[in-house]
Parts: sequence; structure tokens; C-alpha cells
Amino acid sequence: MAKEAVLTPQGEDFPQWYQDVVARAELAETGPARGSMVIRPWAYAIWELMQADMDRRIKATGVQNAYFPLFIPMSFLEKEKDHVEGFSPELAVVTHGGGEQLAEPLVVRPTSETVINHLFAKWIQSHRDLPMLLNQWANVVRWELRPRLFLRTTEFLWQEGHTAHATYEDAQAETMLALEVYRAFMEDTLACAVVTGEKSAAERFAGADRTYTCEGLMRDGKALQMGTSHNLGHNFARAFDIQYLSSEGRREYVATTSWGSSTRMLGGVIMTHGDDHGLRLPPAIAPHQVVLLPLAEGEVERTVDKLASQLRGEGIRAHVDRRFHLSFGRRSVDWELKGVPARVELGPRELAAGQATLVRRDSRAKSPVPSRGSRGPPASSSTSSSGACTPSRWPTARPTPTRSATWRSSAGGSAGAGSSSWPGAAPRPVRRPSARAPGRPSG
Repeated sequence: MAKEAVLTPQGEDFPQWYQDVVARAELAETGPARGSMVIRPWAYAIWELMQADMDRRIKATGVQNAYFPLFIPMSFLEKEKDHVEGFSPELAVVTHGGGEQLAEPLVVRPTSETVINHLFAKWIQSHRDLPMLLNQWANVVRWELRPRLFLRTTEFLWQEGHTAHATYEDAQAETMLALEVYRAFMEDTLACAVVTGEKSAAERFAGADRTYTCEGLMRDGKALQMGTSHNLGHNFARAFDIQYLSSEGRREYVATTSWGSSTRMLGGVIMTHGDDHGLRLPPAIAPHQVVLLPLAEGEVERTVDKLASQLRGEGIRAHVDRRFHLSFGRRSVDWELKGVPARVELGPRELAAGQATLVRRDSRAKSPVPSRGSRGPPASSSTSSSGACTPSRWPTARPTPTRSATWRSSAGGSAGAGSSSWPGAAPRPVRRPSARAPGRPSG
């Protein structure tokens, strides 16, 4: 019998439960500098899967990846009045380098609108250069007074998209397209139901005309902002003098957008799917979708190796836990804490009976399944050549997005998560008809 994980119950103290899961599942811990975060290998592997899926979706819209400097001259931020006022309390500023005082202070990147728009002004000359569609994966620094791992840290990882367009309407369409990319990723990959809507003027991104958000509802009934998309209008174009020559021969200001999502989404996954036994990972972002635990070495271990090989051959990320120096209970609890979607347990008695035990993490249900290659009775003819390893037998398909509560509208009615009846809900955007690489003329 596996030992139970010792976690504070969600119903007793949800914030403490969250901290317990992050620590016990070995996801992250605080760094030596206040507000910094160390992302441990298991969490970073989850982030890599999230990043790869998001990156694929972003590129499918015609956006290209690039990289921009970590250090930004202070004068760049001062060019856009609302932007610098909005970010001033969060800035980390470098005043000395190489043992000398710098001629101009450098801001450690809190976001990259200023430096990217500075370069847009150099790269964009003609309507043929538009749209310019860029994204970068990077770290950013925003001074945080009340840090909380994954949710609010001084330094965090994210992607930020930046685009320039010929018209305000094109920028608005891009803003909505990015929002839809986020919504689809969060619901299809993370299995988190979100509500999309527009932020109020008071909550708008500093320097934006319009800001849209994806809000996830956590198991404690609170909302978490999981991604935002901004129509910056002509604000940064005027500040950085980004003009292009139109097809009619007129000089026009471009309209720009920015949009971003971060490692905060991982915190959202924890709080959406986790239970009193630990993390529960959607299979799409589980580094190990199935963990196989042999209870003994020798023939049991060899049989498990065959099962693992069959699973990998069918596209399932399978891992064999050979930590025989640990008790079976300790090993089981470790993987339950880490949220692995399924475990397969096989001991000498199961091997003799031609069966293994399948444990689902979502329901914690246990069931016997045939173990091919054993000395026991052959697998039923209803199973494939992989016996228990048939993908349809495993809880590794995408689950339905979790709707753990109901959004309550300001008018007193209710709207299920994801419903367009939420106040300010954003309509599903129409896909951009032609997504061109930067500088590439259409046709």
C-alpha cells in the first residue's frame, strides 16, 4: 500500500496547499535573491512541453521568433509617458558597469515594447514591410514585493509577441487572433477553461488602447490572469516615429500590438487540476505520461522494460522507475505528487497471473490490465499486440477543460467558464487572411 502524501488540505488552507505541492512535487523553490525562483527539472520539463506547443501555435499564424536585448536604455521607456509611469515601480535599473557609473542607466527588461519599436522604426519603411510579426522567448524582471512561486516572482520566463500593421483595424484583428491562440492552447493543451474579455481602462496595459485577457478560474474560486493581448494603436508608433510609405505614396504611422503569456500558466495548471494528493498533469504536458514501477529486479524488471518499449513505440512518453533502494510506497507517492497521468505496477505475483495494476492519477482508480510477455494467461484477443499498452487503454488523451466553478456576471446572472455572455467577453476572432514573414511582400 502506497503511503499518503502529506499536504495541507485545499479546503483548510489553499495558499499553503499550493506551496506544499510546489515544494513536495519538486517543482520550484526560492532563489538566493529575494523574489527569484529556481525552476527544478520536473517543472522545467513541463514548461518545455508547454513552450513547444505554444511556439507551434504562434508560428502557425505567420509569426517568426527573434531575440532582443536584456538591457534597455532608460530614455527608451521615457519616450512613452503612460508606459514609463505604469512600469516605474517595478523597474530594476543598472547604474554601474565595469566598475564605473554608466552615462545612462539601463533598465533590466520588464517587457520589450520600447526596444522592439525602436527597431521597427529602422526596419519598416514601406507598406511592403507590413505586417511585421515577431515573437521572443525570454526572461523578464519586474520588482515584486509579495513573491509567490510561478505566480509572482521578480524574474520569470515568458513569450512576448510584437507586431506592426498598416491600419488600426489590422492591429485589432491581430490582437484578437493572439487572444484566440492563447484560449485554444489553455483549453486544448492545459485543459483549463478560461474566460476571454476586455480589461477596464484602469486595468489596461500601460500604453495600450485596448487590453484583452484570458482568465482562468482556480479551485479556490479565484480568477488568475493567464495571458493578455494588447492593441497599442498608434501610441508607440508616434513615440518611436514608426512610419511607412503607403501604396498611395503617403507617410503613415503603423499600428502595433503586443501579447504575452508566462510561467504563471504553470501555476494555473497546479491550481486548476491539483488535489489533496498533489499535482494532476494534463497528459499533453506530462514529461512522463506513464511511469512503470517494477517491484523486483530480474524477470519483473525485464517485463516492465518490454512494456515501456511498446508504449514508447506507440508515442507515449513512458518511464521506468528503477529506484529499488526506495520503498514501493515512497516511489508511488513521488509520482502521485508529480501528477503523472498513469502508473503501472508489476510485482512477482502479478507477473505470474499475467496482469499488472494500472493506477489513474485523475481518479486514483486502480484496475488490473494484461501484461504481455508474462508467464501467466495470454492477453485477451480484444487487446492489441501491446496488450495493456494499447493507447486507448491509458488516461493520456486530452481531458475536458476543467470548469471548477461558475463565473458570476455583474448583472447577477451566471455564465459558464468559456461562455461569451461574460461581461466584456471577446468574440472569437477571424483568422488573419494572409500572414507574411517580416519584409516579405505578398504574392
